[in-house]
Order: sequence, then structure tokens, then C-alpha cells
Amino acid sequence: MATDSEDHQMNVQNSQRDAFVAPSPGEWRRLGDHFPGALTPEYQRLYTATCPPGLADYMARYGVLARGIDVAYIHGHAYLAPVPLAGPREMKRVPPRAAIWTMARLHPAFRARTRAARSTLADRPWRRAAAQWFSAERAQWIDRNRTVESVTPSSLADQELSEHLLDCARLATDGYRRHFELHGDDLLPVGLLVARCAEWGIDAATAGTSLVGAADRTMEPIAAEWQLVSGYDLDSLARCELTRPTTHPSATPAAGDLRRLVASEHHDELQQLVDDARAAAHLRDDNGEVIGAWPLGLLRRSMLEAGRRLGLARPELAVEALVSELVQWLETHDGHVDELLEERFIDRQRRSRLAAPDKLGPEFPIPPLDALPRPLALIAAAQLAAMDQMLGSQAVGIGSAPHTGRALIVDDPGHALDLIEPGDVIVTNFTCPSWNTVIALAGGLVTATGGPLSHAATLARELGIPAVVGLPAATTRFAHASQLCVDPVNATVTPVDRSVS
Repeated sequence: MATDSEDHQMNVQNSQRDAFVAPSPGEWRRLGDHFPGALTPEYQRLYTATCPPGLADYMARYGVLARGIDVAYIHGHAYLAPVPLAGPREMKRVPPRAAIWTMARLHPAFRARTRAARSTLADRPWRRAAAQWFSAERAQWIDRNRTVESVTPSSLADQELSEHLLDCARLATDGYRRHFELHGDDLLPVGLLVARCAEWGIDAATAGTSLVGAADRTMEPIAAEWQLVSGYDLDSLARCELTRPTTHPSATPAAGDLRRLVASEHHDELQQLVDDARAAAHLRDDNGEVIGAWPLGLLRRSMLEAGRRLGLARPELAVEALVSELVQWLETHDGHVDELLEERFIDRQRRSRLAAPDKLGPEFPIPPLDALPRPLALIAAAQLAAMDQMLGSQAVGIGSAPHTGRALIVDDPGHALDLIEPGDVIVTNFTCPSWNTVIALAGGLVTATGGPLSHAATLARELGIPAVVGLPAATTRFAHASQLCVDPVNATVTPVDRSVS
């Protein structure tokens, strides 16, 4: 039996092993609004292969004040860090304003980004990108998905299944890469609206009301059986794996009118900004389903079949492997695979429970934007607004009236769909399009992460549901099935004792 001293030493060693340390200089932010825990190996590979190059592509084209975004995984948790346009990854302080003014006008990289930003603001390329997506590109991706979906994995020989696994991985990689390239078209216009509204004295939450109802309700929704609907990672469930069918919410609320808050000489510009942002919001939601959730679901389907083919006691453990490993094991039929993947699953669950900090490293210094040429400053403000208002830094209320209901504390939308009763208050870490059906049944929504432009805030506005987003530790501070009052006006969530009359 271990002594108290030995137990203490083991706890210290485990604590050191599970420490969260920045992987390199600079500020690293956890992508907690997308991924609450540790990611599967294949999803890590996919995200690393597609996110940095996809984002760097649009940042160069549209004149964003950064070379790109780096991705790192600490105990399986995803962290992102901006790559400066010039200079070291970590700066002790912001250079003097005069130095920034000079560098922005003489440094070749800054001059190139200023030209790109000026062209972006003049041409508004996101309108063409959205039109191209809905008129042609969307159908092309749907056809490609359906070609892969038409294959029945269970009917394939082992070698054919290996080839199908690789086909699915290529489809998912190509789709994710395109998804990140489109972020310039589906995020920057929204950020630009928020940035200009801030200059007019309008906060982000109010600006977001102008985007209500942006989705084209007449367009036939994607309802593919193997589209992931409970999250982003490969351990998420596809539509056909849920025990309760899903439908798309059909609310048709009215958008907020910001004109009364802006001087009349700015009304034309405001209308253009709102039109662009609404087109971008629709593009963002739609392409995520078509080239993200659907290809990932098809990859999951092929991995599950590989798990069955390998004789796993739980075929779903195949998502704990890389596709390259599954291909190799289908050839060798290694008898130790079951034990290995079970160990990986248990360890990933343990790492998911670690208290991952939201930030690591010193805060990235933002230069004074007014020292930059106006086009570069405006695109920089749009990029910062889009990211900050999605991630959030404090609790924000959405709506105008409070709601009291039973707390449903849950992180899995598939599980929530089985448990929810109309009027419940959903309390979760974050939401994504997979939550749309569940939230449509709720009376209120509370999330631990997110800001005024997060998916949770956007959908709450779409459905007219009171919400408080970005409330720290929301999933641990309230009791499941207790009565909660969600007050969006004051951005508070309060337990209610119904026994007190």
C-alpha cells in the first residue's frame, strides 16, 4: 500500500504531466467554443492540415494584419495563436506609435496588405463568393458528397474499404480547407459591420440584431443521414445515429433596424454593411454543413465499418485511430488493436476533464489601429471584432424578456434531444449548428463560452429565445433540473426556489 508521501509524490508528478504550457512564444487561445475537450487523433491531423493554410490564404487576399494562425494541441485541447505580419511571435510591448506609423507605410509586407485591404473594401469580394457558393459551388460539393455517400462500406472487401477510408479522408480534408478559405467571406463582412457600428456608438449585441433571419428559409436544408449533428469531432453522432429525428427550426423573426441609431448621412453605408453581413452569415452556416459536417460524417461512417471489420468490441473506438493506422490494420489484422484503442479512449476522456486554461502566454499586443492606413486599420478592426465577438470575454444577454424554466445541463445535443421538454433552459459549454433543433424547443439558453456573434447568440436571436452567453463555469454552478431564471437584460442567470411562495 502506498504511503501518504508516495501518494503526494504521485499527485505532484501527475499534476506536472497534465500542466498546460504554451507550446511556443506568444498568446495562445483555447478554441473552447468549438471543442470542450480533447480531440481525436484524426481530427487533430485534419484540423492542422487545413486551418492554418486556409486562414492564411484569405488573410493575404483580403489584407488582414496577420500572416496567419498557428494551431497546437495541449493534452488534446486545441489552441490557436496569431502569426504577426512582421517581427517576433512574442513582443514585450507595443512599439511606439510613430514606429508603427512608419513601418505600416514603408515595410513591404504592410504595404502589400494595405493594397489588398483597399481592394477588398472597394470590391467587396464576399458578395461574389456568396453568390458563387449558392449558385454553383454548393451543388458541386453536394454531388461530390453524394458520390462518396453512395458507396456502402459494409459491402467492400478489406482493400476496397481501405481505399474508401482514404477517399473519405481526402473529401473531409478538401472540404475543411475550403471552409477555412471561406472564412474571409463569411466572417469579415460581419466583423466590418460590428467595427463600423462601434465607431457609431452601437454595441455588438445590438448590431447583431440586424442579422436575424439572414438564412434563406426557402432553400432546401441539407438533411444527409451521415451529417454530424452532435459536434465537430469524429466522436460526434451523425443524424442517423440519433434516437429522435431532427428538423430545422422554422422561425421567421424580424431583423433589427439600426438606422435610427445612425446619422442619416451614414444610412447608405449602413445598409450596404448589413446586406453584406447577412449574406455572409447565411454562407457561414450553410457551408459548414455541406463541406464540414457532412464529409466528416462520411469519414466517421467508414471508420466505424473499419472498427467492425477489425472485430472491435466497440466499433466506435475506431475514431481513436488515425485513418493511416486503420488502413494498416485492415491489412495486418493486428490482434492488439482493441486494447490499444480502449486505452486511447480512456486517456482522451481523462484529458478532456482537465481544467484547460482559456489563454496561455502573454497577451498579444494590438497596435493602435489609428496609426495604420485607413483600409488596413478597418480590415484589422473587422478581423478583431469577428473573433472577439464570437469568443467573448464577459457574459452577454440576448433578448428583452426573462424566462424561468427547468435547467437541462448537457454538452451533447443528441443527448439533449432525448431529454429536453419544451420550455427547458439549456445550459451548455457552447453550441454549433448541431444544436439548432434542440434550441428551437428550449425556453432559454445559457452557455459558458461565446460572445454576441457566437452561434448561441445568433440562434437565440433567430428564435426569439432569451439567452445569456459567455457565463463562466455555467455548467458547474447550477444544479441539473433546478429552476433557473434567465434574464437577458441584466445578463444574469439566477436559481429560483419554487417552494417559496
